[in-house]
Amino acid sequence: MTNIDKNNQKKGKPKMFLLFLFVAAFIWFLSKYSRDFMASVVVKIEYVNVPPGVVVTEKNKKHISLDLITSGFDFLFYKINNPVIYVDIGAYYTLDETTLLIPPEDFKRLLINQLNNDVLIKDISINKFEIFLDTLDIKKVKVTLRENITFAEGFKPVGAHRIIPDSIKVSGPAHQLDTLNEIFTSLLSISNVAEDIATTITLTTALGENLTFEKNEVVVNCQVKEFTQKSLLIPLTLKNLPTPLKIKLLLENIAVVFEVSVENFNKIDESDFLIEIDYDRKNEVENYMIPQLIKFPETVLNIELRQEKVNYLILK
Repeated sequence: MTNIDKNNQKKGKPKMFLLFLFVAAFIWFLSKYSRDFMASVVVKIEYVNVPPGVVVTEKNKKHISLDLITSGFDFLFYKINNPVIYVDIGAYYTLDETTLLIPPEDFKRLLINQLNNDVLIKDISINKFEIFLDTLDIKKVKVTLRENITFAEGFKPVGAHRIIPDSIKVSGPAHQLDTLNEIFTSLLSISNVAEDIATTITLTTALGENLTFEKNEVVVNCQVKEFTQKSLLIPLTLKNLPTPLKIKLLLENIAVVFEVSVENFNKIDESDFLIEIDYDRKNEVENYMIPQLIKFPETVLNIELRQEKVNYLILK
């Protein structure tokens, strides 16, 4: 025998061994999994054909455990692909029912038909299969903005943020809607704002798997202006002074300090303000009255009266 023949013979031995090993493993696999086994399998429950105006509540079973006798191949298939059992609500529902009970034998038959007719069910993890329903309702719920907005120096929002729409329709089980009073947006976080805000933001709608939302986002608008400080001297207006009585105010005018947008700075004057002092509400011991700001422009912010009280003298 030549050296080449000897080398070929040596190379062929490992290949033959691997082939023999593969055939032996395959025969063992067939022998093991062709036999019947008893084991537990978890099946997923999905509810289908739900009548209009009705919803399946969240407390219904989503998974159940079964003790089965079937071939090893079936068990292997169930381990790789979790079986799903579809429960037809319409087949058991009658009008206005909120709880459905599927008889044990009917439920067992439903399981066998959808798993495999060769499967033998030895035990089910529940004694009875109940389905809990609720009526489908619609409610209009307000939208609440979550925000973390900071403005550039001198810039401020004019009025409140505008949310469009400020409320949305939500449909779902009546018992869930009863406790749903507002829907929050995701956090709107903007820094150093120096211009109008106009943006779209999503809603936090992960509030329950049976709730359906008319919209999942809203528009947020906010007018932003540059503001500066301004001061005006406003004359006091005296009210409820008895006719024969004469008094002398020790202060005729009060300085009012406020913030106003740069574009409106020259439009605001003394006539836009009214400060009253009421003689009926005087302090008789110390002879003073408290000034009250009665009228002011809606476009100004952070108004401050520089005098908290006005003393007076009674003239005889």
